[in-house]
Order: sequence, then C-alpha cells, then structure tokens
Amino acid sequence: MLEPSDIRDICDQHDLYWDQRRERLRELRRLYMTQFWDSSSMPFDGILRTEVPKAYAVVESYLGSLYAKNPSVRVEPDLRDRGNPDVAQATANQYLLTVREQLEDATRLALIYPCAFMKLAPVENVDPMKRVSCAALPPWEVIVDATACSWDQQRHVGHVYLMPLPEAAERYGKDATTFRARAFTKWIEATGIAGRSTMMGAGLDANTAAVPDNDRWVRIVEMYDLLEDRLLVWSPDYGDGSDYLFQGVQVQVGALDPAAESEATRPPGEVVHETTGIPYKSASGRPVVPILPLFFSRDPDTPLRGYSLVARSLDQFRELNVMRTYQAQGVRRMARQWMVRAGFLSEDAAAKITQGLDGEIVEVDLVPGMPLEGNMMPVPQAPIPGDIAAYATTVDMDIQAAGLLAPFTRGEVTKSTATEQNLLAAYTSSELGRMARIRDSVITGLAMTYNVMLSVVLGDDAEPLALPNPVGPTILSADDLTGDFGYWAVDAGTTPLSDLAKQQSLERLAPVLVQLGADPRIILEEMVRVFQLPEDLAVPAPPPPEAAPATPQPPGTLPDGPPFDGAAGPIPGA
Repeated sequence: MLEPSDIRDICDQHDLYWDQRRERLRELRRLYMTQFWDSSSMPFDGILRTEVPKAYAVVESYLGSLYAKNPSVRVEPDLRDRGNPDVAQATANQYLLTVREQLEDATRLALIYPCAFMKLAPVENVDPMKRVSCAALPPWEVIVDATACSWDQQRHVGHVYLMPLPEAAERYGKDATTFRARAFTKWIEATGIAGRSTMMGAGLDANTAAVPDNDRWVRIVEMYDLLEDRLLVWSPDYGDGSDYLFQGVQVQVGALDPAAESEATRPPGEVVHETTGIPYKSASGRPVVPILPLFFSRDPDTPLRGYSLVARSLDQFRELNVMRTYQAQGVRRMARQWMVRAGFLSEDAAAKITQGLDGEIVEVDLVPGMPLEGNMMPVPQAPIPGDIAAYATTVDMDIQAAGLLAPFTRGEVTKSTATEQNLLAAYTSSELGRMARIRDSVITGLAMTYNVMLSVVLGDDAEPLALPNPVGPTILSADDLTGDFGYWAVDAGTTPLSDLAKQQSLERLAPVLVQLGADPRIILEEMVRVFQLPEDLAVPAPPPPEAAPATPQPPGTLPDGPPFDGAAGPIPGA
C-alpha cells in the first residue's frame, strides 16, 4: 500500500531522471522549432548562422502520413452478448473525431521527445458526449513504473502537474494557507521549458506574499495504485507532504440540466467521491487507467522509457546546420568584400556600397584619365569548396537512412529510378507500418477508455442522442457501453505513393473479383474508400418501378394501333 512517503520517493526518482535529461529535451525542442542556434555553445560568434528546418519537416511529414484520414475504430460484439457494439462504435468514432487534434499533439510530442501520453478526465458538460476531456501530455508529466516490463504490468502510474492555488484549495476542500505555492514564473525558470513547465527542478525559491493568489501554483500528483485499486491525490506543497490531499476521483454522475440558469440553480447530479477504488473498470472488472502511452521507439533495457525520432538523428541535424552556416558565410563573404584605394570613396559613397541596395547610384570623384578599375575591386576569394555541399548532401542522406520518409513519399519529384522508388517505398511502408501499429494501439485505447468512462458518468440516466450512421437517433444508456468489445483501428495513415498503389491494385482486381462472384456492393464500398469518393456513391440506387404488364392484343394488330393487314407496304427498316 502506497503511503505519502512512498509517493514522495517515487516523485523524487521521477524528477531526478528528467532533470538529468533536461538539456537534451531543450535541444530537441529547439531543433523542431528551428531555434538551434538560439542557445548553441558552438563558436560561431560574428558569423552568419543559418538553420535548416529539417527536424520540423521530418516530424510533420510523419504526422501527415500517420493521420491523413480521421481516426476511427471497428467494434466487435461481446461474446456474451453484453452491450450494443453498434452504439459503442458510434460513440467511440464520434469522440475520436473530436479529439483528433489532441491525438496529433501527442504524436508530435512522441516524435520530438522520448515518448508522450494521452489522458482522459471527467468534466462537467450538458452534452453527455463531451463529459470526458482529452489532453496530450509530455513524458516528464507522467510517472511510470520503470521496473515493469510492460504497461499492463505496472504497480503504479502517476500524473504530475501544476494547479492554481485557489483551484486546489476549493477542489480538495483545504485552507489555502496550508499550501506552499510558487509564482508560475518560478516554475518556468526552474524547468526551462516554456509552456510545459511541470518538470521539477531543485532549489525553487519560496513563495512571497507579494504574488497574487491567482498566480500562485502548487504541484499536484495523481497516483493510480494498481495493486490496491486506489487513486491517491498528493502534493509536496500541502503541509509537510505527510498527508494525502484526496483519495479517489470526483465524478459528476447523471445528466446535467441545460435549462438551469447558473451553477447554483443547476441540479448537480450525484457527485461520486470514490475513496476505495478506481471507478473505471473493464468488462472483466480490471481498473482502467485513463492514461495511454505512445512510444514509437523504446529503450531496449527499459521498455517504459522511450527514444525519439529526432534524437536518433541529432548529430546529423547539428551537422546540417553547421554546413549550411559555412556555405552561407562563404557566399556572403564573396559578395560583400571590396578593396578600395585610400581616400577614393567618401563616407557616403562607402556606406551606399556597403548597403548594396538595388539600383543605388554611387558618385565618385575621378581624376581625368584615372580608370575606375584601378581604384576599386572585389577582394579575391577562394571558391566555396564543393566538398562542403557534398558533405551536406551526405548528412541529409544519413537522416533519410535513419528511417525517415523518402522525399517522393511526400509528393516531391525526384530523379530516382522506378526500382529505387519501389525499394524505398517498401522500406518507408515498413517503417510507417510499424509506427501505424503503435498509433492504432493508442486509437483503440482511446476508444475503449472513453466508452468505459462515458458509461460511468452516464450512471442510470438515458440520454437521447443523434449518433453517426448506422445508429442515428437513439437513447444512450450505460448498458449499451458495458461490454467486452473488440476494438480494431481503421487505418488512418497514407502516403501519396501508397494511395496510388492501392488505387492501381483495386482497378486491376475489381473485374477479377466480380467474375469470381464477389459482391459488387462490397467492391463499390472499397472503391469509394480508397479513391476518397463521396460516401453517397456507395449507397445503392433504389430499383426502378416495375412496368405494368402489357395488355394482350388481338392477332393482326400493332401495339396501340389499328388492325394491320400488311397492305400498307413493308415495315420501315425491315
């Protein structure tokens, strides 16, 4: 059983781990933000420093390929016939559509930093479909059990973050004077990572009374004790840290009245203070932690520690910026250095030449017969070595060889042969395929966790909702979502080349499949999906109305005409 002293020890180990890697995290962020030279210690003072936005291009290329389409899942029925898989699928897909931005944010963090996480949390909202929020978390905000071999084998999972002092005091029913808060700027100074400043640092200044309460923050730790099935809320800034702030989670259960004019007049529903267990449970009764990991590469010795895409090409990103700086400095030096006879140019004329404005007229006083060429000439410069450009190209190729997307997969025109493109396409597809499987695990985890949490916040209420087809308008209840469903992600990733390959394959196979007896409607649905056509095209047209049976005609008559005896001549066209 975890005690407050145990949580303090776990947090100290967590802080020590990330404090040792803080400078590396800053550099990874600067590379992505094209700010490599802002804090670089390389001796380039007085030199024009140039940066290539390569890390940004790499990250966003992968992001675009992994989320070319909206994330969605397919839900398989419970073997014991519990719940409604169609409703569970509709609710999950509607939620995935609303949290696509957060999913992409988490993926971006996992590409830049060692890993990332996603957290779901219950919130108050009149719309039952919006009763569960979602946020992307950087790695230093999540406490993992680093001794575990897998995510499911952890003894504990924690989330550490900052909360304004007034909010913490109100939420947990504590006196604000019992907290040791700090100004938000102090947290930023301690961490050095603006915007995500919850990574702890040692030796923070004590709080001063001059700081207003709304700018005073405390550190909160939510610790999921999976061995004892408890959620423990603790803060090192509450008293001396020897007591919990709270045990359990506050969940607003039941429907909220949209007609209420204010928070005071709105029926709050049943607020559940879970003091004995985590309220979110799978169909088998296991606690569900609303925190999902996203590791694209893992530390081979510590599976719950990650290794980022940008980090594995860190030296190459550095070198590329250095080489481009050398090139830029060489070009600038050749264009702007002049030798002038002493006293030949006035200060005004020299300033105009230095500025190098297009169309500028520079007047000089020449002695009759004195040539201009003899008084002013460019400083002879050695040409920029071609080895620099060749080396920069080699570095760029090294980045691609590290498993990054080939240029043509991003739609860029290249001079590579068809064979080379096929080989690179196979490699790119394998790398993307591996990452897509990791992405899919997060998508299915989001879908399952959301449905579990939604079933808790709904309680015994039934809500009329308009869900996506084929469900449509329905009455949603918790029973619809409480099943041991199978969740399968629908591929949301693509590249220009993979799309073209799928389309060409389908064009070739469709006639063959029809001849073999395949259902044309299924083939039509697949063509609509692959070619990204309007979904209405996959809906079969209604059958034409049946024609009325023809009225029998007496012999020797034409339909709807007078009797025919053949005397009028041959039938036209006969």
